[in-house]
Amino acid sequence: MLKQCEDVRVRARAAQRLSERAHERLSARRETAERLRGARGLARALSSALRTAPALEELARAMGRGQAQRIDASEEDVRGVILNYVEVREVLDALGGEGSDAKALRRAKRRCDDALKVIVDRLKERARTSALGDDAASGDDETTTSSSKRDLIELGVSDEMCLELLAVLRVSQVELRDDFLKSRKQRLASKLESAKTLMTNEVANPKAFMSELNQLFLGEFTAALDAFEKMFAEADDSRRALVKFTKEAFVDYFVLVREAYAPDADVAGLMNPKQLMSAMGTMAADLASVHRAVPEAALGDRAMETVERIVRSRVGVAFASLERDLVREVNATYEAAKSASAEAANRQPSVDASSETSFGKKLLLQRFIALSDTLLTSVHSLLHDVESLMDERPILISSWREEFAYMVRGHFASLIHALVALLIVGCPISPDPAPNPTPLRTPLAVAIATATTMVSKTPPPPSFSLVCARMCAFLNTSAMKHIAEALGKMFPAAMVTGGDFNLDDTHLMCESASNALLTWYVEQSAHRVGFMIRKSLTAADWSKVREPREVRPLADFISNFLSSVESECEQVLDVGEIDRDGVASSNADAIEGAFAPVTSTQSSVMCAVIKRALKTYIECVRCQTFPTKFAYQQLAVDVRFLAEHVLLRFTPSGQFALDARETRAVKTLLDELRAAAAQRSFDPSPMDTAVMDRIIAGSASS
Repeated sequence: MLKQCEDVRVRARAAQRLSERAHERLSARRETAERLRGARGLARALSSALRTAPALEELARAMGRGQAQRIDASEEDVRGVILNYVEVREVLDALGGEGSDAKALRRAKRRCDDALKVIVDRLKERARTSALGDDAASGDDETTTSSSKRDLIELGVSDEMCLELLAVLRVSQVELRDDFLKSRKQRLASKLESAKTLMTNEVANPKAFMSELNQLFLGEFTAALDAFEKMFAEADDSRRALVKFTKEAFVDYFVLVREAYAPDADVAGLMNPKQLMSAMGTMAADLASVHRAVPEAALGDRAMETVERIVRSRVGVAFASLERDLVREVNATYEAAKSASAEAANRQPSVDASSETSFGKKLLLQRFIALSDTLLTSVHSLLHDVESLMDERPILISSWREEFAYMVRGHFASLIHALVALLIVGCPISPDPAPNPTPLRTPLAVAIATATTMVSKTPPPPSFSLVCARMCAFLNTSAMKHIAEALGKMFPAAMVTGGDFNLDDTHLMCESASNALLTWYVEQSAHRVGFMIRKSLTAADWSKVREPREVRPLADFISNFLSSVESECEQVLDVGEIDRDGVASSNADAIEGAFAPVTSTQSSVMCAVIKRALKTYIECVRCQTFPTKFAYQQLAVDVRFLAEHVLLRFTPSGQFALDARETRAVKTLLDELRAAAAQRSFDPSPMDTAVMDRIIAGSASS
């Protein structure tokens, strides 16, 4: 058994050696066959290379310019010649290069290179002519270009074939592609210039202009896009070049759209909001197809950004228009107040306040009504525009609706702050909190700067401060309530709370500004009457005063002045109870004092002016001495006439609960004035009552 196994192993080893020798012989024969096959392939390649040169030369002659002879070559024939050259190009480059011993191959390579240069030039000319169209070959002769294209057409070479052959020949298309994109960009710029000729300072029909613009620009861009995809879809880096071209082309497009629909707020009219949003919807819809074709350019995002800028600009223009209207009315109010103050200063005591003057015509009341109506009417129109912007194409602002709400509220807050800042220009009493207008150069901001410069030279008349105080009170009680209610209906409740439009602070600011202006009006009025009181007392030589025969002219001046103040208050302020909210009865002395807080009612303002005038009278008397009894008696006659025939007409009648306190305060100050006169007199002998009654009666009748 072991011997048989050993015999099998010996025979297996012998068979293995025979198999290895057979494999070696087969491998040697296979290598020989491969060498023979390579030699035959090389021979065929060399033969084909030598035959390619004449074929290329013949094709080059057919493509040559100015050749009268044409060959009967189809598209497949031309492709075949080019493809044959591509197959043998490596052989020619390897064996026919400089330094090669194969003279025939060197000669064939030179012939192929020369012919190929002509062929490539003609193919590039044809491709460039096809790509650029009417813009082709700037600097080339038009006849030559047309002849080149005609020659290649007669050879059966189509536009697609030109690009295919150039790609097979490994000719770079970057230059051709760049020329194509540059030419199409010039065409697009020309279309935009044509669209600009249709645009005036104010677009009459926004949607029609947008349709015309898209027809010109997007039509040309779509044609360029189709041509590019047809010609350069397979070229290297073509997609990146297309995206760059799209972005650059649409930069100018969106600039033109903004110029047309979001012009400068200083010169812009109010474009109809529904038509504006309809035009924006047309733009977004027309750009959708381009966005789908070139999504990398993010034209959808650019369109939404443009829509947002245009909507913001439209809202800004609306607020600027509102501010210009308010500035116009404030300026008219200022001029009316100047006129009223001038007439009041020149009015004689005998002239009734109800005569045909600015007071009789209620000029201040008319200006306040005009100013408040302008505010409410313009705000109503503006809110309607804002609502139209949201409702016409809601999808266009859906992505930034909350920001839109904040923007509108911020504009209203800035409007109120700027208006209050304009109204308090020239008032040295600062409200708390003070208005904080926007630093932007809005119409109200310009008006504030102009008014600040003007009041530094000429202070505003007191009646203007009174109208401004009433306007601030109107903002606090009516206007802001109307605005808040409108915003609450326009935006969700979650959006109305918070943000820049803080109603509490704004209410407090308007109330404080109204009080500051009222106080300043009272101070101005009291200062003027106090100046006349001081001048009247200091100018007289009391040591030479004779026995009184009449009331001095000071009483007439005070009466005339208080009549003017009363007429101004009647026009602007309400007739109501002096509101002392938050003041307890323990502060009654402060209420009855000369410098008690002033509120926006006729009684409060009149009493404040009277009390300050009496306080000034008291202090001026305390600064004088009255050396004779006649001086004291003259002063006593003046004070009695002032109390009975002047101040009595202007003190509260007792209609409201707090009127009695004001009356008591005036009587207290009159008693203090009499006491001061007695203290400052060397001989405070009273005048006979009958004589004083006769003097008072005579002065009153005159």
